Amino acid sequence: MSHIPAIVDYLKELNILSVIVRILLAIICGGVIGIERRRAHQAAGMRTYMLVCMGAAIVMATGQYMYDTFKTGDPSRLGAQVISGIGFLGAGSIITSGKTKVRGLTTAAGLWVSACIGLALGIGFYSAGLIATLVVYLIMARLKRLEYRFLVDDIYLEIYLEYDDALSVSDIAQQAERNGLKIEEVQHGTKGKGFQKALITFRNTQNESRDHVLKILEHVEGVRYVKYIY
Repeated sequence: MSHIPAIVDYLKELNILSVIVRILLAIICGGVIGIERRRAHQAAGMRTYMLVCMGAAIVMATGQYMYDTFKTGDPSRLGAQVISGIGFLGAGSIITSGKTKVRGLTTAAGLWVSACIGLALGIGFYSAGLIATLVVYLIMARLKRLEYRFLVDDIYLEIYLEYDDALSVSDIAQQAERNGLKIEEVQHGTKGKGFQKALITFRNTQNESRDHVLKILEHVEGVRYVKYIY
């Protein structure tokens, strides 16, 4: 145990071992956040978050290397460029559906904070990076149910469906409309073997409960799997 402080101090210095540790931790932390986004069927998944977090870590390590080697520059300046530049990538994940619904804000925020975690790990601030990763995962994976239960209305519902090839979106729309659900937007996913995938935004005209909406769609003949997208 007495050697732990010395090891931590050594890893805060710039050397081969610390570079390896920083990059590996960035990949792991970015992957943890990205896995949750992929489970939510978002476009930016595990690999995207890994690359963003690792890239930010490399930028900060490079800034530290330049300062240590050439005795010039400011490592924080490179990090500042990452924080502002990641906004372009995050903006690309935000989609407006119809007139009132905006999707992708959580994904965009996740990409931004993933870059910030990478910056912390890249400069050797390991505790902040690891704690932040845990907190971000808990916010994305655990608090969403609380948010949607108490803070979000159920007028627009975004639902992921898997259904047989013999079934079409128009068939789903006809049966859904009988129960007060109107399709606002459809995004087709990659086709599986014998079935199709889609993200469908429904307008809940009769303000049915979320559980009841799921039961309605689950009972549509040919629908294999239904899940809310948070």
